[in-house]
Amino acid sequence: MRSRVLRNTLLILAALAMSGFLLLRECASGGAMAAPYTTCNCIGIEWELYDHRPADGPRKTICIGVVESTTCYRYTDGPIGECPR
Repeated sequence: MRSRVLRNTLLILAALAMSGFLLLRECASGGAMAAPYTTCNCIGIEWELYDHRPADGPRKTICIGVVESTTCYRYTDGPIGECPR
C-alpha cells in the first residue's frame, strides 16, 4: 500500500516537472552589448522577471505556455531584425 502511494506521488512529481520543462520558455530578453532584443507572443502566462530599471538592464520575461511567434529587434526599441538561430 505504502509503495503504491510513493510510486504515484513520484509519477505525479515527474509529470509536473516534465510539463514545466516543456512549457517554460524565455520570451523577452537580450538587448545588451549589441545583442538583438527578442519578444514573443505567448499563449499562456507571460511572467516578468525584471523590468526596465537601469540596474537590471532590458526587460526580461518568461512564457509559461506555448510561444506562438518570436520577433527580434536590432536594438531594444529599434527596427525589426533577423532572429539568431
